[in-house]
Amino acid sequence: MERKNAPPEFAALMFTVNLVILLFYTSTVFVTTARICRSFHAYEFLSNVREMPGRPWEMPVRSLIPFALLTLLSFGKYRWNLSGKNWNGILCVTEIALCVLTVASLNFYYSGLALLVLSDLTHYIQNRRVRLGFIIALSLLFALGRYEIAFSFTSRVPFSTYLNYYSQSVRGYLAGIESVLVSLNVLLFVYDMILLFTGQKEENVRINRLNSQLHEANRRLRKNAVELERLTETRERNRLAREIHDTLGHTLTGIVMGTEAVNALLDVAPEEAKRRIAVIHKTAKEGLEDVRRSIKALRPDGLEKRSMEKALEELITNFHLTTSVEIDYQQCAGPLSFASDEEDTLYRIIQEGMTNSVRHGHATEIEIRITRDGDLLTVSIRDNGLGCAELEEGFGLRHMEERLGLLGGSMACGNRNDDSDDEQRGFYLIASLPVRGREKNEHD
Repeated sequence: MERKNAPPEFAALMFTVNLVILLFYTSTVFVTTARICRSFHAYEFLSNVREMPGRPWEMPVRSLIPFALLTLLSFGKYRWNLSGKNWNGILCVTEIALCVLTVASLNFYYSGLALLVLSDLTHYIQNRRVRLGFIIALSLLFALGRYEIAFSFTSRVPFSTYLNYYSQSVRGYLAGIESVLVSLNVLLFVYDMILLFTGQKEENVRINRLNSQLHEANRRLRKNAVELERLTETRERNRLAREIHDTLGHTLTGIVMGTEAVNALLDVAPEEAKRRIAVIHKTAKEGLEDVRRSIKALRPDGLEKRSMEKALEELITNFHLTTSVEIDYQQCAGPLSFASDEEDTLYRIIQEGMTNSVRHGHATEIEIRITRDGDLLTVSIRDNGLGCAELEEGFGLRHMEERLGLLGGSMACGNRNDDSDDEQRGFYLIASLPVRGREKNEHD
């Protein structure tokens, strides 16, 4: 049972109006009873009622004491540091019980107090089911006094009997005061409910607007994350390409110049030529090692540090956490133990396929399935994105085709609803790769 930390805006005003109404009823009964006793009209009055009225002072005391406790409880529950659903429920039930006790002490002359408590609990309680239960209970209480239902089951003295003691003019004056006060309480309740539900509607609109803004911000964040990943890869690829270029350029330039010098020294200084050849050999060997290190750095870091299975699982998990895209990954190809170039190709195809699904297709679900039939490995990537009106191969698709082509593989892609075996919306990519299996480390 959720609750607010502040009383409703019109609580003090409504409590004041209800206090005035209680004083009106109790003072009218008290004064009328005293006048009847002093004027010796008690026999005539008692002949019109079904039971002996209580002492004049009993009604004010019995009604104002529970009303004071009700007021204390109503305002106190917003300040008391009581946590837990049980405490909140006890406070609300106690408040209703005090309301019933006050109304009963007034002989059900006035049940508008139920509207006061209903207004208070409607602000206090946020759980819709609990709020509905209290609304039904308090509405029944209001109806008991409003439509004099209680007098059908009891022998209490109606308030109208006290009014009949007075002359028609005085009776009309008192009835007018009663009508104004009761109507004022109803109007305050209705106005408070309008403010409450209008405010809730505006709050719901504001929350929906904030949710839309948050969804848009998340979409942009996912797009920026994909762009950042692509930009980082491009920068790193360019850096390594420049490093290889500089290494090869320096090494090959030295080799060319050294071989020209050796060629000139072979006849005139064979020993010097041999020494130069040794230097050229050493330079070429060092350059080859530099190139190998640079090429090795081009390999995905995930494959460098862990197995193919673990690298793909981490790639997919990190992509899901970064983009919030749901990924259904099914590995049905058995152990993924291939040559390093085959592992690199498989890793990059899945990486690029997921990136394209989010970047271009704005997909929220991706299905990745790896199967193997003999030596033919098949990777299927399908998403629920927008697909594409016209398929235009960008750098990513061309790069995947080039990687597969170098290994004797092939690739097919397009809209899912264009595939005769699939009626869903989205994009599909199927890559086939003949695998050689794990080979010994290459030395060339």
